[in-house]
Amino acid sequence: MGLFEELKQKGLEADVVVYNTIISTFCDKGSFDRGKEIFDEMLKKGIPPNVVTYNCFINNLSKMGKWKETTAMLNDMIEYGVRPDVVTYTGLLDGLFKNGRDSKAMELFSLMLSRGEEPNTGKGKQPEVDKAMKLFSVISNDENLLELDVITYNILINGLCKEVNLDKVMDIYNTMVERGVAGNLSTYNSLIDACLQEGFVGKAIKFLRHALNLGLVLNKITYGVLINGFCKTHMLRFAKGLFSQMRAAGVSPTVIDYNVLMVSLCKEGSLEQARMLFEEMGRTNCVPNLVSFNTIIDETLKVGDVVSAQDLLQDMFKMDLTPDAITFSILVSQFSKLGLLDEAKMVLKNMIACGVEPDAFVFDSLLRGYCLKGDTEEIVNLLHQMADKSVVLDSEITSTILECLSEISDDVDVMKILLTFSQETSKGASYMR
Repeated sequence: MGLFEELKQKGLEADVVVYNTIISTFCDKGSFDRGKEIFDEMLKKGIPPNVVTYNCFINNLSKMGKWKETTAMLNDMIEYGVRPDVVTYTGLLDGLFKNGRDSKAMELFSLMLSRGEEPNTGKGKQPEVDKAMKLFSVISNDENLLELDVITYNILINGLCKEVNLDKVMDIYNTMVERGVAGNLSTYNSLIDACLQEGFVGKAIKFLRHALNLGLVLNKITYGVLINGFCKTHMLRFAKGLFSQMRAAGVSPTVIDYNVLMVSLCKEGSLEQARMLFEEMGRTNCVPNLVSFNTIIDETLKVGDVVSAQDLLQDMFKMDLTPDAITFSILVSQFSKLGLLDEAKMVLKNMIACGVEPDAFVFDSLLRGYCLKGDTEEIVNLLHQMADKSVVLDSEITSTILECLSEISDDVDVMKILLTFSQETSKGASYMR
């Protein structure tokens, strides 16, 4: 093949990665004969195929319903001593379902579980969940085919919980209970989390009771799920109680648990309680992260305590934590609100120097500050800077700019400035909004 000869002339030997890339290209285009020629050439040169090589053939052949060729390649793979991985199995499952071979899919699923493999069902992949439910239906209708254990149920429940499909989750759970399979802590952690994420507090507590009645001991994951869920559903009193109970039970809270609770306390206006938690982290082995510092710095500046906020920033630097876009946005926003516009401007300068691009929210904060001060020159400078950086105007900053226009003298051609802004629709959220 011309490509291999060209590589050789340049002193480069084709390895398994190069061969896999070429084989994959042919297989994806349906040129299996050509791919097989490259595969045979690879073997002749003594380059051993790996699992990726075989997956190129198996996944594409099974999707096309070419089971004779798929089986031959799978047998060849096993004879060569290459162990199928989750990609191999998932590709086969996909092909079997697409070609209506549900019973074969069930047998393969059973084999996967016996080998400790799980189908690759990522979050947000509804077709994968549908396949899992179809498979469950096949198994459930004939108990002689496969006896499901708690691990199998957990795979299905966890996948459906990620999709937040509570109706299907309850169907699986009820079937599990009817068949006398007791859930374990992993089962209930998934169920409680899914219920709380959807705001079904009563159902979550019901599952918590079930877990406790089974004698299950709550672990770090359980407490984290409950604390996060109760904070999300504005049941802060319960979240604080569980946090205390967690520590009393000898379970150490994670930095995420601390952050979730601190954010909720700050939203409630309980800065002192949030500060106490933050200080407690410093006395334990739980090291505050950037989210921890951002949360406390933001709330500290909101109450006008600039000195404490600066001390926190110094502590952050001592821990080798680098400010991120949110840190800079907090500082610009709060300094602007406090009328500390020189400080806000300096933060913006440092933000750009650190390679962090300011978004519309940052400029909006500064514009509001200069608008309140009536500083026409700085308003115009900011508008030019925004135009130079192609800042996309959203509804909020457009409103701010219109408010600022009244502060700008008639000799400034505002329309000319505005026409230089990006006309694209704002994509995604800002750092802070």
